[in-house]
Amino acid sequence: MPVKVVKTLYGYLYMDAPVDEALKVLEAVKASGRSSEDLEDSIRILKNFSVFYDMLRRKFKEYLAPKKNERDLIYGNVVVEKLRLYRKDGEGRVVVVFDKRFPEGELKEILDGLGMTYEYGSE
Repeated sequence: MPVKVVKTLYGYLYMDAPVDEALKVLEAVKASGRSSEDLEDSIRILKNFSVFYDMLRRKFKEYLAPKKNERDLIYGNVVVEKLRLYRKDGEGRVVVVFDKRFPEGELKEILDGLGMTYEYGSE
């Protein structure tokens, strides 16, 4: 199943992908020079998918918000707004909701650079 990228009516960009592919994308974002606490925390969450997935199920929550630094919020360096962890057909998947200020073109360049096939749409 390819990666799905969607731009919402409210300006948020989100990506629905298997955990390993989403991890590659976030690490590529980090390698491109965008370093922030929320990006580091999101990578840590995806590397420990099963632990955080079980925690979300126990707490009956759907989304998980990574830690954000106030300085990153003020300067607009936040990359990941929130994560939704779920399983589909036994495969771990994640919906990564990017911050409104994260450029859409940068995400497309990263996906193309990694050679991933993706579907793009809008709501």
